[in-house]
Order: sequence, then structure tokens, then C-alpha cells
Amino acid sequence: MANAAAKNHRRSRLHEEHEEHVNHERWLITYADMITLLMVLFIVLYSISQVDLAKFRRLKEGVAGGFGGPAAAGALSGGAGPLEGGGGVFDAGLEGTSVQAAQAALADAQARAAGARQQRSVLQGAQREIQRSLDKEGLGATVKFRLEARGLVVTIVSDRVLFEPGQADLRHEGREVVDKLAAAIVRLPNKLGVEGHTDNVPISGRYASNWELSTARATTVLRELIERHGISPSRLSAAGYADERPLATNDTVDGRAANRRVELVILADVAAALTQITAGADPPVGEVTTGVDYADELNGTTTHAPEGHD
Repeated sequence: MANAAAKNHRRSRLHEEHEEHVNHERWLITYADMITLLMVLFIVLYSISQVDLAKFRRLKEGVAGGFGGPAAAGALSGGAGPLEGGGGVFDAGLEGTSVQAAQAALADAQARAAGARQQRSVLQGAQREIQRSLDKEGLGATVKFRLEARGLVVTIVSDRVLFEPGQADLRHEGREVVDKLAAAIVRLPNKLGVEGHTDNVPISGRYASNWELSTARATTVLRELIERHGISPSRLSAAGYADERPLATNDTVDGRAANRRVELVILADVAAALTQITAGADPPVGEVTTGVDYADELNGTTTHAPEGHD
């Protein structure tokens, strides 16, 4: 019995050792499958890459004859064809489009710069005429000029010139100033803006605040331009800004006096100038500086300092 048990024990150990054996070469099967698939892939690629040279030559000649030139044949033969950037039909079209777009952009920039220079010349002419008229009457010191991108700004000091303090009724001297301004601008086609401004000192009496006072002063000047000088209302606009757009500090007497003002803005009309140029007018045109905005051209920051009286 002992011998039989020993034999059974040895058989059991051999069986267990046989079941625990691991095959470390299974990766070869996966590797062989991958190699086989790669070989099949390359065979397929090679087979579809073969071209019947005779048929290809006939196709090449047919395309060349159909398009009437060697450029099409060059595209098929790997030469300077349209897809190779060698002067073919596609490159020629794209190149032409790019050149035309660049030329159009340059022409537009030149026209806008020319229109801005024309408007600048017109506005400076109006400035000289206004100053000359006021100087004759001894009122030259009552106005100041500045040229901005939006147009020519004529600043009229309010105190003791246009209005009495805290009032919006034109003084006699103020009416004379407006008359001289109107005579110079009535012939211009430009739109006009009238803007009222005050200092930051609170007001009491007839007007509830500086907003009402500044607006009333602007509309008083606007009505004067319409009723006494016949300027079309469609050209005019009025606005009051109270103390929100000061020219100087409100901490000093002189600063507050400078901020109490009415401004007449002769708005630049570059679009109208472009129309005149297109129609064949001959504006004062100089050279165009690349990369300069036409608003800078109107300001004169690229070529000349704006003329004015400070």
C-alpha cells in the first residue's frame, strides 16, 4: 500500500509540473501575423503604383493638345506646370488676383489720403478766412482753432464774448462773432456741429444744472445760424456736454474760464472729397505714405503741422 501511495504521489507531482509549463514563444505568432500583413500591404501598394507608360503618354499628349500649350503637358510630366508654380494657368490666375487686389488697395489708400488732404486744405482755408474777418473787427482773440480727425474745431470763449455768466442769450459782441463765422462757412457743404461746454462750478437760477446751460447755449448759436444766416438745418446738430469735456483743469480761474466755451465743429467730409476726385477734380495731392491712416493725414501729423492761432 505504501508503494502504491508513493507512486500516486509522484504521478501527481509530474502532472502538476506539466500543467505549470508556460510557452514563452507565443509572441512569435503575433509577430509573424504582423509581418505577413505588412508584406501584403506593400504588395498592394506596389501593384497600384504601376502605370501603363503608353497610356500615360497618350493622356499627356491629349491634355496638351486640348489646352493648346506645353504648360498642361508640363503639369503631367513633373515640369513647370500649373501645380508646380512654374507659370501655369492656376499660378497665373492666383498671381493676377493678388496683384489686382494689391493695386486696388493701394489706389483706395491713395484716394483716401488725397481726399483727406483736400479736406484739410478746405478747412485751413476756412480757418484763414474766419481769422481774417475777425481780425478786421478786432475780435481775433475771441476764437481758437484746432484741427482734429473729425474736422476743424473753432472754440469761442463764452464769458463776456458770447454770453453773460449763467445765461444763454447772445450778447451783441457774441452775435458779431457768430456773423463772421457764418459768413466763412455758409458756402461750405460740410456738416456743422455746435457744442456747449461749462466748468464744474454748480449753477443756480434759470437752469437746473450745467447740462441745461451748455445745451441751451449750443442751441442758441444753432438757431442763430439757421434764422439769421440761412444755413440748412439738415447740416446742423447741437449738443451740450456740461463739464465732461474740459480743455484745462477746473482747479484754477484761468482753467475754468477756458472750459466755459462754445465750439463750432466743421466736420470733415472725406467721402465727398473722394467723389470729387473720382469725378475728375484736381485736389492738392502729394505722395502717399504707406501705413498712414487718412485721419492722420487730415490732422497733418504726417507732413505739416496744423496752422492755427493759440
